Amino acid sequence: MPNNITIVVHGLDRVQAALNRFPNEITQMMRDASTEASEEILNTTGLHSYPDATAANAPPTPYYVRGQGTQYASYLKRTSQKLGTQFYVQPTAYGAEIGNRASYAEHVVGEKQAGAMAGIGWRRMIDVAEEKLDEISAVYQKWVDRLIERLGL
Repeated sequence: MPNNITIVVHGLDRVQAALNRFPNEITQMMRDASTEASEEILNTTGLHSYPDATAANAPPTPYYVRGQGTQYASYLKRTSQKLGTQFYVQPTAYGAEIGNRASYAEHVVGEKQAGAMAGIGWRRMIDVAEEKLDEISAVYQKWVDRLIERLGL
């Protein structure tokens, strides 16, 4: 799916053999880490929370009504897929995939972002992930440390 980014934790595979005795604990804690790390990315204005409205969101017609569609003089064309509610997080073995199911997401927050979208405050997921790499790494490190402590290793 072109509207996603993938987070991968490097290095944990080296200790996997020693931790194979605790598969359920590892799986749960890495899911928790993935959820928290994903929130670091999604809780960014221009992704999950919309940027400030612009002139394109106000009369005169036609204008775009967020969460509904395009308002014309005599009718509202309901085409919105509610981009902000279409994000998903899918944990993987050592990370998570974050994406958006809206059909137009790749042109708003994806790698094929239209220039006009950047100009009004929408962010590409990949750019936000790269900017927040240190914070994301710190989240995973915290959860790995918790796991090691919890398992007494």
